[in-house]
Amino acid sequence: MKRGAAAIVLLAAVVALPSLRNGFVYDDVLLIVENPLLHTLSRSAEIWQTSYWPTGGLYRPLTVQLFAIEWAVGSGRPIVFHAMSMLLSAVVAVLVFRLAARILPPNRTDLPGRLAPATAAAFFAVHPVHVEVVANAVGQSELLTALWALLAVERYVAWRAAGELTLMRRLGLAGLTLLGIMCKETGYVIPLLLAAAELTVAGPKRGSRLGSAFALQGAVVAAALLWRLTELGTLAGDQPITVLRDLGIGARAVAMLAIVPEWARLLLWPARLQAEYGPPGLPVDPTPGPAHLAGLALLGLAGVVAWRVRRRQPVLTFGVLWVLIGLAPVSNVLAATGIVLAERTLYLPSIGVVLALGSMISAARPRLAGAPALARKAVLGAGLGLFTAALLTSLERQEVWRSQERFFGQLVRDAPRSYRAQFVASRFYYGQRRWAEAEAAAREALALYPLDPQVHEQLGQVLRVQDRCEEATAVLERGLQLNPGGTTIRSRLIECALAVGDSGRARAVAEEAVRLGQTEFRATLERLAR
Repeated sequence: MKRGAAAIVLLAAVVALPSLRNGFVYDDVLLIVENPLLHTLSRSAEIWQTSYWPTGGLYRPLTVQLFAIEWAVGSGRPIVFHAMSMLLSAVVAVLVFRLAARILPPNRTDLPGRLAPATAAAFFAVHPVHVEVVANAVGQSELLTALWALLAVERYVAWRAAGELTLMRRLGLAGLTLLGIMCKETGYVIPLLLAAAELTVAGPKRGSRLGSAFALQGAVVAAALLWRLTELGTLAGDQPITVLRDLGIGARAVAMLAIVPEWARLLLWPARLQAEYGPPGLPVDPTPGPAHLAGLALLGLAGVVAWRVRRRQPVLTFGVLWVLIGLAPVSNVLAATGIVLAERTLYLPSIGVVLALGSMISAARPRLAGAPALARKAVLGAGLGLFTAALLTSLERQEVWRSQERFFGQLVRDAPRSYRAQFVASRFYYGQRRWAEAEAAAREALALYPLDPQVHEQLGQVLRVQDRCEEATAVLERGLQLNPGGTTIRSRLIECALAVGDSGRARAVAEEAVRLGQTEFRATLERLAR
């Protein structure tokens, strides 16, 4: 067991090692480099009273507190953050190994009885979809939540097998759930993972105070929500992405069926990766079509398989349930989030995938032992080939996150049909004062998807700073029609109207704002009246 764990640690470290040369990239800049709360430990109390994003939404104080400690230890050097991510990724991989070893049946054909768990953990350690989590600093929220979830489930299964869940054990599980929630919102699903374990792999029922254990889990969830409400004044999460903002729960559920095949591809065959996903390259449409039918078929197949093998291969059923539970918070069904799909959100669900893989390996071993030597060699060769391909893909992908320049250049090459990729690239070029590139990317984003007011605002601002307000005015007006409540885009439209001498238009835009309840524009009207 110790040698197997050491090998998994080494493998995870090898995969993450290139990330030590990475700088702060993409969301790292806003959430770490430009967040003054992290730059001194004296403001730690404020971290626990502040939302994760500066603009509001989400609550991950434990993750942010860890960022502050890392900043203090390394005086803001990115290598400290990446070293911590490397350490956390190794710990999570070992916990995957420990959980798999605990729930998979021992097999006498295995050398130490650990081949299936070790294989599952090894594939987890090299899975290419994990690179985004390990290669940038803010991915630590995913790593931490997975760590607490794995530890909770592994301890739950172990304690259930040992006998009664004592009060200290129940409190320990509740504490792990709370830690997961404080690191990322996906921590709220930990009680569901425990319930899935109870239904599948927890062993014989022994009347071990399960009711009080799960009641305590519910109390922790309720307490965490109350804590969040007290500190932030709201239970709302991130700002919904534009394509989902106006869809009801039913329409979102149908629309997200079309995303299921992409989830499956990334979890099972992640040969192509990109940091932004969305329309038109990844359509989000509540009107049923072939992609929706494929998604429904995949979900149905997973459900049928999980049900059929629930007695013979309970770990496989548990793996499928883990995937579905892990995807629930980011499925955009219960609540719309700020993304359609992101590779980082597949980190927790991928644990279920490798647990199911371990179950299939464990079941196949006796049959392969009696198969012809050529067949065994073919299976082994295929497995080694897949493993090597995953390892090399992960190592190569780490390079994408080396710097801002490399990341955004690769982003638009990886996702040319994602308007979000072009949009965020435009914002990067704008910050670099590279006006031509910022304008080109913004125009491409607008051509790909003209319904997001943020894109109009971005293009209008790029034109405005180049003293091209006549062009910017029309762009900003279209954006304001899409989002009449946008105060920033309205302010920029007023500034551009004044710049071209159209005070009548500026006054009309300000008057409309006041009618909508945006009282801050009364001062603008007063200035225009002078």
